[in-house]
Amino acid sequence: MADEINPEEGDSSELKESYIEVIPKSKISKYEVTNLPVTATPMSGPSKPSQALAFGSILLGGFCGGLIGFAFTDLQCSGSCTGASGISALIGAIVGAGGVGVVSILALRAMNEWKSKSEPETDPSGKDGQQDVIDD
Repeated sequence: MADEINPEEGDSSELKESYIEVIPKSKISKYEVTNLPVTATPMSGPSKPSQALAFGSILLGGFCGGLIGFAFTDLQCSGSCTGASGISALIGAIVGAGGVGVVSILALRAMNEWKSKSEPETDPSGKDGQQDVIDD
């Protein structure tokens, strides 16, 4: 069955390091989808605490934007202006949360790129970045 993976002799439960093999396009059609190797890719997203901190800062930015919008309209209006104050509070909350959301996404992406660049790439074959070409 294609979904089952049968371990071969000598395989262990540890991940084996491998390198990328370059196969010419003319020879790719010989391989079936069920015979392709299983690969493990490391998680490239930001960590869960970073995501939680970004989410909290977006909520805080929306709350502060809502307070600013409410206060801005409430100070300019005389009498009962609850509708206008509520609408401006909603607009302020959306603008505040949107702005903090953009900044937090940019910060998470920059942290992720910085983390990926600081980890050196190792080539287990010891060929210093040379790629193998398979000729059958």
